[in-house]
Amino acid sequence: MVERYGRIDGLVNNAGITQPLRTLDIQAANFDAVVDVNLRGTLYMSQAVLPQMKEQNGGSIVCMSSVSAQRGGGIFGGPHYSAAKAGVLGLARAMAREFGANGIRVNSITPGLIQTDITGDKLTADMRADIIKGIPLGRLGDAADVANACLFLTSDLSAYLTGITLDVNGGMLIH
Repeated sequence: MVERYGRIDGLVNNAGITQPLRTLDIQAANFDAVVDVNLRGTLYMSQAVLPQMKEQNGGSIVCMSSVSAQRGGGIFGGPHYSAAKAGVLGLARAMAREFGANGIRVNSITPGLIQTDITGDKLTADMRADIIKGIPLGRLGDAADVANACLFLTSDLSAYLTGITLDVNGGMLIH
C-alpha cells in the first residue's frame, strides 16, 4: 500500500465474529475466538498502520464496535461478544488520546442490526417485524449505512472528531 500510494490515510477495523451463547455456556475457546477477532484484531491492524500514520503526521482509524456493547447484549451475540465490542470502544478512545498529537484520529461506529448475508438467514419474518417495531426509522440498516459512516469518519468532513462513538442504528438505541 505505502509503496504504491506513498501513505496510509485510513483504516477501517471491520473484522468481527459472534457466537449466540449464553454466559454459562461460554468455554475458553469461545471466549478466545471472539476476543481475538473483535478486539485483538483491532489492536493488531491499528498497530500495523500507526507507524506510517505517525510518520506522515495524519490518518484516520475507524473501529467497528456494536450496539451490543452499549446495550449489554444483542440479538445474535453472546456476552463475550458484547464484552469484546465494549473493549473496542475503550481501545479506540485510548488510541485517540495517545495519537491525537500525531494528527491521527481514532473513532468508533456502533451499528445496530444490519442486513447482511450473516444475519439474513437467521431472522424469521416475525423476528424481523418485532425488531423493526423498536427502530424509530422503521427499517433495518444495510451495509451502505455503515459504509457511509466510515466514509465520513475517514474523510476531512470529520477533521475535528476523535474518540467519538457514532451510532448507526436507526434509533434502536438512543442515549
